[in-house]
Amino acid sequence: MPCPANERQQQGFTLLEVLVVVFIVGVIATMFTLAVGVAGGVDRELRQEAERLDTLIRLAQEDATVQAHELGIRFYPQRYEFSVWSRGQIADPGDDSWVQIQDEVFAPRKLDKSFEFELEIEGRSVVLENSAKEVEKSYKPQLFIFSSGDISDAFLVRIRDRVERRSYTLEVATDGTTKIVRDDD
Repeated sequence: MPCPANERQQQGFTLLEVLVVVFIVGVIATMFTLAVGVAGGVDRELRQEAERLDTLIRLAQEDATVQAHELGIRFYPQRYEFSVWSRGQIADPGDDSWVQIQDEVFAPRKLDKSFEFELEIEGRSVVLENSAKEVEKSYKPQLFIFSSGDISDAFLVRIRDRVERRSYTLEVATDGTTKIVRDDD
């Protein structure tokens, strides 16, 4: 025997109820994503800088090999740059010099204002604050990439956030193999 319309039991959810639940879940998911994104922001930026430098070093190795020229890398407290050995006039070896590269790929790069570099070459710490003073006398890179693709010295460069004290280290061997490591706090 059929039930009258006002005595029917409700079966399932209405479309409005489903839409409200989906909306609430969406808001919660958005809040969670934003919270995680903000917390991982500095860490993510440091990692991206380390990966960018890693990629540029690998690209410089390929460029040095293909173009059969020597490249150099010079680090400062908050920036780095690539240079190429310019042979100048064949008859005058005295005009050979290092020239900064200004193309789009190897153009000088600056770090975020709160980030800084620390450099160790063959296990010895390099005082980067002195780099500008050294360059005024005579420009010379700290590290060389030979036309064979090899690098002059094994080195590690640490990218640090001065505010939050987080850092990533890019380790580079003389054969050009690299490794990015997140430093423990």
